[in-house]
Amino acid sequence: MGKQYKVVRISENWSSVKLREKVENTMNKFSKEGWEVIDVSFLANTYIAMITFSK
Repeated sequence: MGKQYKVVRISENWSSVKLREKVENTMNKFSKEGWEVIDVSFLANTYIAMITFSK
């Protein structure tokens, strides 16, 4: 079986600081499970982040 990929969407309605904390926590969680971060993208003018992982 080849590489697996996972895309995670994270949103926060009130604060870019809280969004950053959620992104860090998510990255740490998946990293502990053996996933590697491929990309982190933040959508302009909204508090939404997309994280791509591979394993």
